[in-house]
Amino acid sequence: MYVHTILKNCAIHFVRLSIPVLCGCIFSSYSGSTEAQDVNSYTITRASGKITIDGKLDESTWNKAVEAALTETNTGNPVPLKSTVKLLWDDEYLYVGFYCEDPDAWATITEEDGPLWGEEVVELFIDPDGNGSNYYEHEINPINVKVDLFVINAGKRLNGKIEGWFDWDFKGLKSAVYVDGDGKNEGTNDKYWIVEVAVPYEDLWETPHNPPQDGDMWRMNLYRIERGKSGDTSDDWYAAFNPTKRGSFHTPWEFGKFYFKK
Repeated sequence: MYVHTILKNCAIHFVRLSIPVLCGCIFSSYSGSTEAQDVNSYTITRASGKITIDGKLDESTWNKAVEAALTETNTGNPVPLKSTVKLLWDDEYLYVGFYCEDPDAWATITEEDGPLWGEEVVELFIDPDGNGSNYYEHEINPINVKVDLFVINAGKRLNGKIEGWFDWDFKGLKSAVYVDGDGKNEGTNDKYWIVEVAVPYEDLWETPHNPPQDGDMWRMNLYRIERGKSGDTSDDWYAAFNPTKRGSFHTPWEFGKFYFKK
C-alpha cells in the first residue's frame, strides 16, 4: 500500500512522511548520485497557441503533444484502464494533461492538503535541476481538490525518507478537471476524467533557465492512483510514467527525463 504516516512538527511547519516499502524490498547502498539508468524520457513540445485551463485538452496544440502511457509502478506492465499524460510548454507555463479512463471516478476529500493519496488521484513530481534532494509535489483528485508541497528527500541511501513542507503552495498554478460522469459519488457510471494543469516557472526555485531553453532537461514523474471500492484495496493499482520499482512514489532516482524542444 502507498500509505503516508504523517507526524506534524508545528514549530517548523514541516511534516515528516514515512512511507512503507512493499514486500520488504532492500536496496544497496547509495553512492550519492541521483542519476538513474534506463529511465523513460519524453520530449515536451512547445505550445503553438493559447491554452485555456478547463480540463478538456481540446486546443489544437494538444494534438501535437506526445501521448505517453502510465504503467504499473513496480513492474512497468500495462494497467487495466487507459492512463496517459501529455505535456506542452511556453514562456510562462509547463502544461500537463492527464487522461484517466474510469468507470467509477469518486472522491470524498474536499479540503486542500487533505490525504488525497488515500483515494483516487493524479500526482506530478517536479525536480527541475535533477538533484534528487528536493522537488515539488502536486496532487489533484476528480473534484479538483489539491495537495501541494515542497519535498526534501534523503535519497536511496536512507530508503527515500522524506520531509514535506505542506505550508508551501504553488501561487500561480492553474488546474481544472473534466469528468465524463459524476466524479464525486461512488457507484455511479462514469467514463473518464481529465486533469489539466499549468505550472508557472515563477513558482519553481530551481529551474536551470526561466523560461526553459531549447534542450533543457528536467527530472519529473507522473502518477495515477486508482481505487476500486472505498474500504476494499483488492482492486487498487498504481501507475507511473517511469516505474518506481518499490512501494513509494518518492524515488527521485527513478524520475523520468523530460526534454524541452522548440
